[in-house]
Amino acid sequence: MTTKIRKTPLTSVRKYLPPKHKKLILKSIKEESANGYIKDGTFSTEIVWGKKSFVFSNQGKRDTNNFKKGMFLFGMVRKDAKNFLATKYFSVPKKYSSIIYNKDNEVDLDAKMTATDLNHAYWRIAYNLGIISEMTYLRGLPDKFKQIRLAALSTMGRKKEYSVIKNGDITDDLLIIEGNDELAEVYTLIRYTCFKYMNDVKKLLGADFLAYKTDCIYYIDTEANREKVMQYFSKKDLFIKQLS
Repeated sequence: MTTKIRKTPLTSVRKYLPPKHKKLILKSIKEESANGYIKDGTFSTEIVWGKKSFVFSNQGKRDTNNFKKGMFLFGMVRKDAKNFLATKYFSVPKKYSSIIYNKDNEVDLDAKMTATDLNHAYWRIAYNLGIISEMTYLRGLPDKFKQIRLAALSTMGRKKEYSVIKNGDITDDLLIIEGNDELAEVYTLIRYTCFKYMNDVKKLLGADFLAYKTDCIYYIDTEANREKVMQYFSKKDLFIKQLS
């Protein structure tokens, strides 16, 4: 296996196709014994063939249309984040786990439990920290762009790793497009800020804390506990919904 590193993108020409076309593209590459590159990701698969990049959503038919419509968010987020880096100094909070359970106290099985979930947590935190502008925030707010806005944040600055297609076959060779460490650190800032908030609320709840998972916290349901949680997130200018 060989690995090559490149600084610039493979191509700037992109075409967004339905997932069912992925097999057709790979079949054509195979039949022509052509060369290219393929990258599988959480949100999409990309095939580079010739001078074009073909992108296929991995989120289903309906989300494929939304994915295509929401691609503008990637550029907006990246532009905003670069402006943020140019004008703001920041330090990343202490790293806390994204998932924590209360293992120190026995749970009263008869006690009523509840959960508070943050609405579009990472997107809202990015806006509150000044990483994305109000325009970008509002453009990405519709529910149909839920996966796109998360992808736009999580992929900025991330290196891209492609498998090399040689003579029509996908090989073990890799091509890595270098990322941007500063932009990647901005996404870390967003994530760690969220986990810090969760840990702060965990401390406020004390023994009544049960668990938190990324942007949702579970605890013993009392009026006082709900008030603590609501007031904390309100001070942080975050939006919540009560799950039970």
